[in-house]
Amino acid sequence: MGSKLSHGVDMVEEGGERSRGSSPLPTPQTIQFDTVETRLLKNPFPGYEGFLIEKVGQNGRAAGQVVRTEHVTPENKHKVIVLVYTYTCASPVDGTYVVLQFQQSEKYFAAHKNQPGKLILRKRGWNPGNAEDITTTADRRVFLMKPNQLGSRDLVFASRGSFRHVITVFQNIRRVAELEDKGTETAVESQLYQLDFPVLRRAKGRPEGETTGDYLEVVPFPFKPQEGADEQSEQCPDQQE
Repeated sequence: MGSKLSHGVDMVEEGGERSRGSSPLPTPQTIQFDTVETRLLKNPFPGYEGFLIEKVGQNGRAAGQVVRTEHVTPENKHKVIVLVYTYTCASPVDGTYVVLQFQQSEKYFAAHKNQPGKLILRKRGWNPGNAEDITTTADRRVFLMKPNQLGSRDLVFASRGSFRHVITVFQNIRRVAELEDKGTETAVESQLYQLDFPVLRRAKGRPEGETTGDYLEVVPFPFKPQEGADEQSEQCPDQQE
């Protein structure tokens, strides 16, 4: 059994790695669960564009790490849906505290116990077990979600509120996401994400360079039918209730 800190975070071992270059985290804040919604977590910038998804190893098994996939397909559409839990905080905060969990696998995004710069995915072994019961920002599953600029859709996710440990993807699509210093030695675009509604439709064409396969695209909000959808509905009134 793993030991538990006074703030209730389960300290189950994760490989026994030692902490390297860790820096003090912000003072833990008391939080309370507010809402949970489904979203897609997307980086929209060229060179880093894609949806966050769990890495699959060469053996076909989930690796417990996050990568980006450039395209959503009928095969992976369930794997890119993320539950976003939001929390209120008694103290003033510049942003919103959230917990991220892949809906299908039920694995949480979290900072590694001994390596705060390492982003992991894990389902079991947490205390409390349910995200709705988290009450402190010291929990390694908690991130501070903050717009990059006032009014922007582009969001930064800082582990436990520390901008020394921000979710970061890389141009090498096979490289796993890490928790890196915001804007230091990495492009700002690699650390920005948008939350899209998980409403998908068949893409009108294949991505450049792709000759086979089916692809899906996000329906922009507010949702509008594709061209020709209204005409089709009029021709098939018996399908409407």
